Amino acid sequence: MQKYKKLFSKEMLVNYVFIFYILSLFLDMHFFYNSISTLIRVIIISFLFLIIFLFYANKKEKRLLIAYFLALLLYLIIHLINVNNFQVVNIKPINNLNEILYFVKMSMNVFLIFILYKLEMDKSKFYNLIFLSSFLISFIIIITNLFKIGYTSYDFVRPLSNIFDWFTKSVSFLTASTKGYFHLTNQISAILILYLPLMLISLKEKITMPKIINIMLVIISLFMLGTRVSSYSPFIIIGISLIIYFIMAIIYKNFKISYVLSLVLFFILSLSLYNVCPLLSRNSYYESLFSEKEKGKNEEEFKRLDKENKKELSNEEFKKYLGYFNIDSDFYNNYYPLENDREFYENYLTLGIKINDTRFLERKIIERVEELNNNKNDILWGIGYDRVMHIFNIEADYIMQYYALGLVGVIILLGVNILLLIWASFKFLFNLKRYFNYENVILIFSALYFLLSAYFTGNILNAISTIIPISFVIGYLLSIIFKKSNKESDEYYLGFRTTTKSKEEVLNKIFKEKEPVIIYNINPIIINNFLNNELIKKEINKGKYNIPDGSGIALASIMTSNHIKTSIPGIELMEDIVSRSQNFKYSIYLYGAKEKSVKKTKEYLEGKYPSAKIIGYQNGYNKNKDKDIKEILKLKPDILFVALGSPRQEEFIINNKDKFQDIKIIMPVGGSFDVLSGNLKRAPRIVQKLKIEWLYRMIKEPKRFKELFSLIKFGFLVLLFNFWYNDK
Repeated sequence: MQKYKKLFSKEMLVNYVFIFYILSLFLDMHFFYNSISTLIRVIIISFLFLIIFLFYANKKEKRLLIAYFLALLLYLIIHLINVNNFQVVNIKPINNLNEILYFVKMSMNVFLIFILYKLEMDKSKFYNLIFLSSFLISFIIIITNLFKIGYTSYDFVRPLSNIFDWFTKSVSFLTASTKGYFHLTNQISAILILYLPLMLISLKEKITMPKIINIMLVIISLFMLGTRVSSYSPFIIIGISLIIYFIMAIIYKNFKISYVLSLVLFFILSLSLYNVCPLLSRNSYYESLFSEKEKGKNEEEFKRLDKENKKELSNEEFKKYLGYFNIDSDFYNNYYPLENDREFYENYLTLGIKINDTRFLERKIIERVEELNNNKNDILWGIGYDRVMHIFNIEADYIMQYYALGLVGVIILLGVNILLLIWASFKFLFNLKRYFNYENVILIFSALYFLLSAYFTGNILNAISTIIPISFVIGYLLSIIFKKSNKESDEYYLGFRTTTKSKEEVLNKIFKEKEPVIIYNINPIIINNFLNNELIKKEINKGKYNIPDGSGIALASIMTSNHIKTSIPGIELMEDIVSRSQNFKYSIYLYGAKEKSVKKTKEYLEGKYPSAKIIGYQNGYNKNKDKDIKEILKLKPDILFVALGSPRQEEFIINNKDKFQDIKIIMPVGGSFDVLSGNLKRAPRIVQKLKIEWLYRMIKEPKRFKELFSLIKFGFLVLLFNFWYNDK
């Protein structure tokens, strides 16, 4: 057993992931790129996920993942029912196995994000992986370009020109753009686009010649790929990185001239390459291609066909007419044959704009198929990935998935990345002091830019080749957000100190303390009561074990540090203290609430905890507080619970703590006596689990609705000014 533990330790799993990532790059080569290589990667990812899910995921994470995959399964069932209820003839029937396998492949995104998040890969190892991967990709592209081997970016033939030819003669993008031995240009472009900002992060940490050379190789490779996105991206990435760096330098007063000069160097390199790169010929090519009709075609024949009644033309004549508009003949001959739906092409010509734009035609064909199917459910559940791919693969991610998977499918499969990045951005904004730094901002920018480029290039988000790197980046980003420093045991909300320890940890600590312990319940109501009272706040912050009492603090933690995993209700901690006091023979005094409540609380506790020593009690309505204090001091309890309600109970404890120096544990407990005595029912268990006990209490006691404004005020202040109050 010890052998297996070592084999699947986090350290070893990180090494396995590292090796797998490099292996995946070689599986992207054209000669390995097939369903088998995809299956190999799916199996490896699934195995790693299973190990981490079983051995390292906590209960909450397991519940969330199971809920997500159950939702995905339910969607898949409805999706398959919908796509099999298809009415359009002359469209190839859907292959259900292919459809299911597509969903399995796409779910690897969540698997990998969770793997990287849980493994908390070391920063240096993560960036070493990025540098090694980018070097391998760019080295292969550059070497094959120089020797005019490998493939052109737009086909699988050898290139006729290399980078030196760019500077000496006019080159065509069709024969000069190169992708090495990789399968798809768009995918390799997207990976390098994702890597470049990350490499700039690492360069900022420490400028070295190998890093500078590696970044230059990546920039050269992007221009060699010759797509619009790959050729424009160096300018966009370097420019935005510079802007972000200047903002950070102003905020943190830390300006590094050598880093700025490095970015300027990369920008100059990009500019010099752009002026001779193959992309320029692509722009000229399409400008001439997208004219009204091709040069050299019979103009008289075109005029004759143009004047004819289109409906009277034979199919062959009509195809000839379509050819004069430079509409790719593969569309009306193979992908969506004119013979099957001539009406579509007749109507298509009347649009007048973009008719020779293949991407526009792709979308219009799929829209037509959806229209003919006449099923309103297609909007939600899609017409099927396998079906869309057999008609034509739309070269725009999100649009393609919208038609294939429907709105629900896009949200549940592609929405994960976007939602996580939006959530991470909010986390940074709401806790600027902790998270607002150059690395985190560039990480978010890198991932968002990758996802945005997928729309303009297409064929990115469907491939396991690109699912792997984007999932790595997002998973690493999440590990930064959730990583808890070993030195941190407390958090501050609007300046109020709160422990991040669990209830069990708090109990263990307070019963080991030799000094008196005061436990304050930190919740939105108490924070609002003393927000501007610096003296009280200072006294409360002296407490070592101020507990996050209620959902308000737990929610604030989720929006900021996320170090508080769950709240510790004061009433529960009070009962646990009573229970544990039996082992230590500690005596207890109950002070506060009405006479009936405090008396019944004593009876309840003695009944539930027979060995508990409750040596006295007093209601909180006695105006002579000095007399109450004298009685408490006379009985010398080890534990004192004070239930006077906030702010009176906190003020009572702070004003008299010097007198209570012999009391081991002092805790304000609010309305706990009313609940324990049975005078006030606590919310049902399910309401407690849903963390909406505060709402239940408001409904039961309408006078508490005024507290709703305190909750809103608290939330607003935490979201916008938490760092300011904490600094203050």
